[in-house]
Amino acid sequence: MKVIKNINNNTSICLDSNNQEVVAFGKGIGFIKPPYEIDISKVERTFYDVNPDFVQMINLIPDEVFDLSIQIVNYAQQNIEKLTNSNIIFTLADHINFAIKRCEENMVIDVPVYYDIQHLYPNEFEVGEYALKEIKKVIGIQLPKEEIIGIALHLINAKAIVNSYQKSEGNNDVIENITNIIERFFSITVERKSFNYSRFVSHIQYLLKRGSEGQYIMSDNQEMFKTLTDSFPKVYECAKQIDAYIFKQFNYTFNDEEILYLMLHINRLCAREDCYQ
Repeated sequence: MKVIKNINNNTSICLDSNNQEVVAFGKGIGFIKPPYEIDISKVERTFYDVNPDFVQMINLIPDEVFDLSIQIVNYAQQNIEKLTNSNIIFTLADHINFAIKRCEENMVIDVPVYYDIQHLYPNEFEVGEYALKEIKKVIGIQLPKEEIIGIALHLINAKAIVNSYQKSEGNNDVIENITNIIERFFSITVERKSFNYSRFVSHIQYLLKRGSEGQYIMSDNQEMFKTLTDSFPKVYECAKQIDAYIFKQFNYTFNDEEILYLMLHINRLCAREDCYQ
């Protein structure tokens, strides 16, 4: 195996025997300046088809969190079909790392779709429960039960992307137009190569998949919906513009629950793009 770029002392981008690019992990494999050949016995694990944006965040995540993410995904693959997207390990590690930081700062985020996910996606929900137990065991931090949903959504999104791979190419222009609506509305420029944007795209792909199949989230969250629309009127107005665009393109519209879901992700994207300054 040939190392062509080092990420850190224990992670490198390599070319395998078929000249395919792979992210390789192994103790000390990144000490030598590339390019160079490395004994395959020194490689502990490999990941193919990893988004380059996700590779760069390896340095930002503790090894124990990354190892936990691999353990959780391996567990999930025993119960969830078509969960083959390597990127889920990286995005889940980022989510867990961020969730730990929120917990340490006593920040708890209400999740409006908690009972819907528990009812509609019992396997993914169970993996979320397993993840919280393992995080507690390994790191010693008890995350709030709301984080079960964040982990479940990562798994749902990853599976949805695999199941609708061919459709996703057709959604590229739609997602770009949605991003343009957000940029115009808030007078910002969204960094398309950022990890934050990649995560936003994953959530929008899942939102479009539900809409195209008529499988909308349904729950009693009117109070949460009213609270968010009152607190973030501009985000709500932007979400309604996106809803109008979707109706014009596909002749379906989102219900209040889906608008709420969309608002949460617009707000998260904008918060990191400094929309409100």
